[in-house]
Amino acid sequence: MADNPVARALGRASFAGAFGDTAYARAMLAFERALAEAQADAGLIPAASARSIAAACEALHPSGEQLVGEARRSGSLAIPLIKALTEEVRKHDAAAAGHVHYGSTSQDVLDTALVLCLKPCLEVADRVLGAAAGLLAAHARRHARTLMLGRTLMQPASPITAGLKIARWANSVSRCRSRLSAAASRALCVQLGGAVGALDSLGAQGAAVRAGVARRLGLADGPAWHTQRDALLALAAELAILIGAIGKIARDLALLQQAEVQEMQESQGGGGSSAMPHKRNPVACLQALAAAVRAPGLLATLMHAANQEHERALGGWQAELATWPDLAEAAGGALDAIERIAAGLVVNPERMAANLEATRGLVYSERLARHLAARMDRAAASAKVEQWCAQAGKEGRHLKAVAAASLGENLDRVFSPDAVLADLQPAQEEQLTGL
Repeated sequence: MADNPVARALGRASFAGAFGDTAYARAMLAFERALAEAQADAGLIPAASARSIAAACEALHPSGEQLVGEARRSGSLAIPLIKALTEEVRKHDAAAAGHVHYGSTSQDVLDTALVLCLKPCLEVADRVLGAAAGLLAAHARRHARTLMLGRTLMQPASPITAGLKIARWANSVSRCRSRLSAAASRALCVQLGGAVGALDSLGAQGAAVRAGVARRLGLADGPAWHTQRDALLALAAELAILIGAIGKIARDLALLQQAEVQEMQESQGGGGSSAMPHKRNPVACLQALAAAVRAPGLLATLMHAANQEHERALGGWQAELATWPDLAEAAGGALDAIERIAAGLVVNPERMAANLEATRGLVYSERLARHLAARMDRAAASAKVEQWCAQAGKEGRHLKAVAAASLGENLDRVFSPDAVLADLQPAQEEQLTGL
């Protein structure tokens, strides 16, 4: 993983660390230890050899730079690591050295290490998303009766509530959490297939050894997936969808935080400017949107890399391994952002009311047209209301006053905030069900 300070500043430290030199090497060594112990249990290698290999895995602290340097020649980080491990075992137990990496292949080591590095990131994601959905749902319930402008095509539409808007955010986060969890349960699977994915070198004990490795590493067990990357790709897709969903929330919030709008803020205070002391920048939104811009390209790379040749890919698999840390880093940035947004969200009901009032009732035009449609053709009702809207705009009057004067009737019910709230309540409750 490239040491990019700009990317790290936009990410989540624990996610970047999960794929660092040390973490990846420790994950590969964890696989080798689990493999030896499972093989000893199955009677394929002596128990003494397994103990020697386990001790060497604990004692070995390979240099990331050295591994990378040697991997440039071999095309695989696993090859120099296994060489170093074998030499470490040989120092203390020459016979055990012949049992290092027995029956396995470099892809088994690297794929399982990738999954092991992803596992703690996904556990963090589950916790963050669960907490964020709960906090957003609480915000939604607090503002269930706070009317605000609904906006379509960036223009004022019909009124909604702040509660409904935030409830939709919460529901989206919760759905992403559920899908990500389901994808993780399938993708966090041990890789052990040997040279061509058939475990043939382990004979009848192959499946038992693989199950033992999976159990020791806390991963699911399943057949080799050397060039069948569908489960891992589904996980990547869910991460990208999650990043996009958080990006949508950030886009909404950043627009609502603009000085001309001022209906919500991501937090009290906010980020400052190097040149303008008055500024309070939506930094968490920035972080989420930066991740959302990166994610589609990263997912596209992984999708392309899935077209892998025969029993081990040439280039595609290696490109995939190089891309996953970047996708995880982007996901970490998005999670960091939604965590901060959910905890610090500020809603400004007064500004929402003022922006609604500034439309002079025009945002009630759909309700007014529905009212007229009870007595005339829908098209005629819509045309009449459109005429009144133009008149209200030209004369600087409230739509209610223009329509009431023309109809000669009281239109309080049509323009009633309480009636709007009653109409919106079912949709709001539906969004919050289960949250």
